[in-house]
Amino acid sequence: MIEYKRLTAGDVAITKKLVRIFRNQIPSDEKVLLALEDPYIYLYAALLEDDVCGYVKAYRLKRFDEGNDFFMIYHVFVQEKYRRMHIAHNLMKMILDEAQAAKAYYTFLITQSDNAPAMRLYEGLGGYNHPKNKEVYYWYPEGDPAHS
Repeated sequence: MIEYKRLTAGDVAITKKLVRIFRNQIPSDEKVLLALEDPYIYLYAALLEDDVCGYVKAYRLKRFDEGNDFFMIYHVFVQEKYRRMHIAHNLMKMILDEAQAAKAYYTFLITQSDNAPAMRLYEGLGGYNHPKNKEVYYWYPEGDPAHS
């Protein structure tokens, strides 16, 4: 049975494993621990025995005015062999529930315009493409070959 949990400071090994599986990177224990201890970073994982089926990562963005915070969902990934098992739906629901409990002003994410399955998932969870949607701009370090 798949277990869903919010990862905490005691889950460094699980977090490093999910970064290796989904991002093909090996972060330091220190960097992982800093993220897991940050109360404004939300990281949920779907686990089956010792495998990481999928995860969702979101950030709570503090506002300096009188309005409530925002939530930005940054990653939603499920391993191909675990797709079509409602894992992404369950993980997204957990983050959306966190945002609702925090009385977030709104929650948003950015996805590729050709990712129809993801858009169906988000719409099925009550999300929509805002009619006044903005264009997204990026700034990368100069000369970064990974983004040229």
